[in-house]
Amino acid sequence: MERLLFVAAGLFVVTNVDTLLVLVAFCLDEDYHPVEILAGHAIGFLIGIAAAILGAILAAEFLEEWTFLLGVLPLALGLWGLAPHASEAEGDELQVVPGPTGRITVVGLAAIGLNGENLVVYIPFFARLTGDQLLVVSMMYLIGAGIVFLAADTVARTSAAWRQPAWINRWLVPGVLIVVGVYVLVSGWLAV
Repeated sequence: MERLLFVAAGLFVVTNVDTLLVLVAFCLDEDYHPVEILAGHAIGFLIGIAAAILGAILAAEFLEEWTFLLGVLPLALGLWGLAPHASEAEGDELQVVPGPTGRITVVGLAAIGLNGENLVVYIPFFARLTGDQLLVVSMMYLIGAGIVFLAADTVARTSAAWRQPAWINRWLVPGVLIVVGVYVLVSGWLAV
């Protein structure tokens, strides 16, 4: 069980680096209150975990031997992210979303989007777990989501003038996706 928790924690960390950075950006935005950010993050994260659990159940039931092939998706996303692209227009400022419900919705939709790429990592991992293991890992991930929010809020409070370095989106996020994709493919291939 210790090895399982170690692997689960590692997967959580590498798949939530981007979530931490986005939450820091929301926390730095004076238009968003921390409670709104927390609520949106919690809603989006819960939807993402529920989708991963449902996907794992379906994959284990119908595609058990082939779930490791989902590792191709983060690998492809990572390689695509490393490929040079035409630079996007800069300076487009997001408009303020009126009201707390609108701001919670924006954070929630961002969290759902961020969890979308995590599904390709979580589904094959979750599909190999027993019911008890899945419950423990899910609870660990829910606690981890709270820790990610607290870390983002702390970073934002201690460094209000911080700006996300360009290399994070250019190199770190694609690199993490490539490592995760290779891990899913290799671990699944070795298990077959």
